[in-house]
Amino acid sequence: MDETELMIRFMVLSFSMLGVGSIALSLVTLLGRGNRSFAIITSMATVGLGGFMWASITDGGAIPTALGVIALVLSFWKSKPRTTFDENTL
Repeated sequence: MDETELMIRFMVLSFSMLGVGSIALSLVTLLGRGNRSFAIITSMATVGLGGFMWASITDGGAIPTALGVIALVLSFWKSKPRTTFDENTL
């Protein structure tokens, strides 16, 4: 295995971990309260970087692209509205 193949594997691994991180961030914003803009930006960057890698460097770029799409869907998913009071107390 030469240096180019090692660099390609490192890129696929690092962008895949970026995809896993963006999924985790999307889940945190979905289940908790928080600003979704950073989750959307991170997932779009993962899709863009993975898609570029998939189109021009290696087929392994499909993995971070798929993870980014999952994170993007989760970041746009609407959570249930939360109430701060109990309906029985009215």
